Amino acid sequence: MPSNRLPSNWIRYRYLPLIVGVVGGALATSLAWVVINISHTKARTEIAVQAQNHLLQIRDRMDRQLQSTLSVPETVAAFVAAQGRMPPDIFATVVGRLLERQRNIRNLALAPDNVIADIYPRLGNEKALGLRYMDNPQQRGAVERAIQTRRTVVAGPIQLVQGGLGITSRTPVFLAPVQDGKHNPEPAYWGIVSLTVNADTLFADVGLTTEQMGFQVAARGQDATGAGGAVFLGRADLFNESPATLEVPLPGGGSWLLGAVPTSGWRAAGSAPTLVVWLSYAFAVLLGLLGARLMRAHQQVLALASHDRLTGLPNRRLFEDRLSQAVLTAHRDHRPGALLLIDLDGFKPVNDSLGHRSGDQVLVRVGQRLQGLARANDTAARIGGDEFALVLNAVASPEAAMEVAHKVLQTMLTPVGLDSGEHVSMAASIGVAMFLGGTVESLPNLMDRADQALYESKRNGKGMASMAPLAVRDTAAQVA
Repeated sequence: MPSNRLPSNWIRYRYLPLIVGVVGGALATSLAWVVINISHTKARTEIAVQAQNHLLQIRDRMDRQLQSTLSVPETVAAFVAAQGRMPPDIFATVVGRLLERQRNIRNLALAPDNVIADIYPRLGNEKALGLRYMDNPQQRGAVERAIQTRRTVVAGPIQLVQGGLGITSRTPVFLAPVQDGKHNPEPAYWGIVSLTVNADTLFADVGLTTEQMGFQVAARGQDATGAGGAVFLGRADLFNESPATLEVPLPGGGSWLLGAVPTSGWRAAGSAPTLVVWLSYAFAVLLGLLGARLMRAHQQVLALASHDRLTGLPNRRLFEDRLSQAVLTAHRDHRPGALLLIDLDGFKPVNDSLGHRSGDQVLVRVGQRLQGLARANDTAARIGGDEFALVLNAVASPEAAMEVAHKVLQTMLTPVGLDSGEHVSMAASIGVAMFLGGTVESLPNLMDRADQALYESKRNGKGMASMAPLAVRDTAAQVA
């Protein structure tokens, strides 16, 4: 079917095929991008899951290690709480036995009144003796939290006074209510049992190293300050690379935050294979082209089925559907509407004298004028030959409907310009029928009333508009 015979309101643009091609190309590119992005996202999601699992394994091993390690100071604290003290010989014997299988523990100290008085082993840790926790800014906070919460508090890693990097635990000791036969209503605070763990060996045992299993790992939250704390393991800028993260809660409150990224970076690790990229683009281009062709064919079918091929206005089939909806809406909303049947006066002589091509041009111009007069919710249609219709939704009164009809008459009086340069004077006759919404009037009856009003206009001299009498039921409803 030649394109110039398609509805003019959408096919008359000579560049429409180019527009469709551009849209199809854009759609193809978008589809390709979506497919590739899905592939990238899937790959990165799988790697992120692997990173998360890696961190979970580290945290599980860390939890087990810390539980085993912290059982040592808890045992010593229970002994001191029950006995009120721990003589140096007993301290060395008990702690020596407890530390036999704890290779990560660096030392354990007793600090009555928050001052280290004894430490095991002494060799290499002599510098810690006499350390006053409350005078040490790095260690005071953990001790105060331990006393306040009456729970073991883990802190670090911190730089130790005896040298090296360690993780510390502070276990507060409160004496038992009965000591030496005396009853104390409130448990008295005795001091701190302090444990120091070699951070490097602990991290190595649990797999918390800077690079392992294809991932770079970092940890932050020095002194159990969580996500806001300083980085104490790995690259500090790793946390700026959208890492997989996992929190490691620590006894006594606070936490560390672990982060992991692929060794090669997210972009390289999550890239889709080159073949997948090219196949996605090729398939998307093909799909875009086919989609554009199918959409164009679908639009043609819909437009030709419901629109006049010459003017592009709704044809009789779509007009009747719109009119039916307008009548039902008027009944539902209890507000009137109007139907205007418009017939051109003297159109046949134009066809006879100037030819059908000029006649078609006149019909197109008339359709454009009617479309310009219609509101957004109105319908202008060509229902056959030189007969047009205008469906007015929600008109205020019969007078308002007649006012629109007179506007149509005035518009038709303007000469129609043809492509040849000639101008043709036209006129029209109009029949107006109101549907008030008191009842749902049948379309044949409504059309018949409008047609009789149109005949009345023709009989009275043409170039005028006539109002049809109201339907009987609407009249009865109006009287009631």
